[in-house]
Amino acid sequence: MQSIIVKRDKYPPLFGGMGFHNNEAMLYPITEKEHFDQVLCKCYREIAPGFMRTFAGFVNWTKQSMDAFADYYERMQKVTDTPMYLASAKGQIHFSEEEMEAYCENVADGLQYLKKERGMNHIRYYCFSNEMSQGGWGELMRDLPLFKRYHEMLYRAFQNRNLDIGLLATDASGYENWNTMDWAYENMSRITEDYCLHIYERGHGLEDLSFYQFFYDKCAEKTLKAIKRDNKRLILGEIGVQTKSHHLLFNPGVTIDACHYYSDPETCAYSALMLVEMAFAAINAGVYALAYWSFTDYPDPYSCAYSEKPGYAKTWGECEKFISGTTDSKYNKWGAFRWEDDGDYSPKSFWWGIAPMIKLFKRNSKVLTVDTGDDLLRSCALLNKDSSVSMGIVNRSTEPKEIKLDSDLFRKAVRVYEYDPYNVPYNRFGDLQETAAVLETENLVYTLKPNSITFFTTDYQEKEKRVQAQNVVCQDGKLTWNAVADPNHCYYRVYAGDTKGFRPSAKNQIASTVACDLPADGKAYYKVLSVDQWGNV
Repeated sequence: MQSIIVKRDKYPPLFGGMGFHNNEAMLYPITEKEHFDQVLCKCYREIAPGFMRTFAGFVNWTKQSMDAFADYYERMQKVTDTPMYLASAKGQIHFSEEEMEAYCENVADGLQYLKKERGMNHIRYYCFSNEMSQGGWGELMRDLPLFKRYHEMLYRAFQNRNLDIGLLATDASGYENWNTMDWAYENMSRITEDYCLHIYERGHGLEDLSFYQFFYDKCAEKTLKAIKRDNKRLILGEIGVQTKSHHLLFNPGVTIDACHYYSDPETCAYSALMLVEMAFAAINAGVYALAYWSFTDYPDPYSCAYSEKPGYAKTWGECEKFISGTTDSKYNKWGAFRWEDDGDYSPKSFWWGIAPMIKLFKRNSKVLTVDTGDDLLRSCALLNKDSSVSMGIVNRSTEPKEIKLDSDLFRKAVRVYEYDPYNVPYNRFGDLQETAAVLETENLVYTLKPNSITFFTTDYQEKEKRVQAQNVVCQDGKLTWNAVADPNHCYYRVYAGDTKGFRPSAKNQIASTVACDLPADGKAYYKVLSVDQWGNV
């Protein structure tokens, strides 16, 4: 039996949360109601990310587009209390100081409207350009003083409007470009609140056991520099795993930007181990916050299909211009959820590996020290403000491992959640996996499956009885019910049966949704149950 020692250092680092880059934030106006209610909003609220990044803060935003973005926020980040990091998809090219100044003033005007008139108080960070792009990808990496000049103007514009939005530098991607952060803290420290980098790991395969230590060392080098220099923090704005280059061009006018691992069911499921390891290494190395690319795929690039819907074609055109920077057909399929033209919005298998971690690893928690005593057991643990503990272990061994949690920090029974890439706890609604076990404090012993991820947590509350929605009515092909009054309610699970006394089960579940309505499926009887923020049904 392997003893896992978990302890709190005297001065533990603070963790600011993790989540996704959210493509759908800009695609909200073209998202179908059922797609949003049953997939995007429902799954986002279930995991309640501690951090979010998205493309936003454009100089030429229309009021209509800003209001749509604010409407999206009202249903998402405002509900989950998630800080937001905004970046323009591509910085625009300007040829004079006057044009640059006007650009930055207009950006500040838009953000002021969102924060002060639309109440988007969760806008926390901003960067002039995604991955230092201006015209082409990464062009500002060849002109860092120009990047600094834009941020100086943005800083002044934010200060003049009393906008509490911090600037991040440099948002550069690739280890070979991480030295731009070194330049920023030598030349931009006064106007930079924290530092931000991106990485898509291509040098290590999914089964490369050297990756964890390699990535830990890379992150630790930068976090130590940020802290020692001027007590600033490092954020990873986009992370992911890939084989070699991820950009494929074939057929005239078609660009494919997709993760090769996700196209194969086996590697898609197995990639979760490396994705979780990546997060564990970053957090243990002092990274303050991080975001996976990305929450959902982009929709297929057939914008003309939306022109039949009043007002959608113009909005989609704006989204396409802002996000891709091109009118060519571009397929972006990096999301945890599909977005296909045949209506397939289903989750990809790695979702059940990373989603429990995002849910349990809350922001404003303290990073604990974990000694597994085994190089094949990679672990990370956090202490929450309410003294609850969440911990994860990636077992990279091909054999089961019996472990014992050795810590006085686990002060009540521990819930256990498992992810086995060879037996993914899949369901078509994206609902998180059920509790695999509950460990009593006097016997914190568990057997880890080979090549698996296991989460342990005391961050929950018990519920004595089920909360069932009332006044469930089916009329004219539509199912409706009254909202439940439980303050901890998260979403609804809907079940259908042929008899009045049927028992809700996974087999007769027909939907999960945040709404209080649903298209009926022709059954005679329905039951609607509330799921709370701790997963109690």
